[in-house]
Amino acid sequence: MTWYWPEWAASASLPPFQVRDTESSHGWYAQVAKTITFKDLVKFHGHACDGLFRGASAIAVAMPMLFPDGVIDRTDLRVLSRNSPCLGDVAAYLTGGRVRFNSQDVQNKPGVWFIIQQMSTEKTIRVEENIGVYPQDLSDEEAQLVSSRLATPEQLDRLQAAQWHWIQNVLLKTPWAELYTIQAVPQFVWQDVPYDHIGLRTDVLFKNAPRIHDS
Repeated sequence: MTWYWPEWAASASLPPFQVRDTESSHGWYAQVAKTITFKDLVKFHGHACDGLFRGASAIAVAMPMLFPDGVIDRTDLRVLSRNSPCLGDVAAYLTGGRVRFNSQDVQNKPGVWFIIQQMSTEKTIRVEENIGVYPQDLSDEEAQLVSSRLATPEQLDRLQAAQWHWIQNVLLKTPWAELYTIQAVPQFVWQDVPYDHIGLRTDVLFKNAPRIHDS
């Protein structure tokens, strides 16, 4: 076990994500999917926390609606979320969306939610944590600490313990389909990210090009 991956997480049955990317900076679709685990998400994000687990669980519930074969195409997605460190990182890692390529953005609506659009088809879904799933007292305490910018060591220890208790006793013991609701969002129109340095994502330009051995 590693120090950043709690023992309770190591012993939990957490489903992996299968993702598809391209092979190189100007290459084709990779012919084999890669596996991303919750532990990989922690390495990317920096720590295990309720936001990371909640966001990843929501996306795990939602993605089969876009990818029935179970493989997430990270070359073909746009994503919106709340401007949360946890939710934004989960969104970027699992969808491939990035602000600098006009494929990730945020809105100020509270809660755990994502709007995910498949760019090639414009098929769009929304997944959201159901009201009451996360304890209101924990949400209030988190908001109070952030608002005051002050916290004692005891407050931080107590909050982390309460968050992890919730993950272990609610999130990991309840079917996620009961905690998160998915719906289609027809006629959704992506609003361009208001960022002056939007670039061209060159690593996906030739993903569908024929291979020599295909001809």
